Amino acid sequence: MGLSHEKMVHLSHVVTNALDADDAVTFLKTHNQVRLEVVEALRRESAQEDEIEHRARRKITSMKKDIVEGSPEWDILYGKFVEEERDKRRRVR
Repeated sequence: MGLSHEKMVHLSHVVTNALDADDAVTFLKTHNQVRLEVVEALRRESAQEDEIEHRARRKITSMKKDIVEGSPEWDILYGKFVEEERDKRRRVR
């Protein structure tokens, strides 16, 4: 599960305030427009991470052997499958 909407909004304020305070950064849009774009970027990344986790879980449950969630074997497979999905997405970008 990803970040809550409230956490994304909070992070968007933190990020845009930090950028606004940096003399090397000039916003080409209003502060709020930039903040809203940060929220949208966080939402997209969170949704993508949720999809990756869903695919990893689906791979584990589709295996012939019944693997109990939380077991060392499950944790290893989950980590492996999550990384495989992330690698696939990195290659596509």
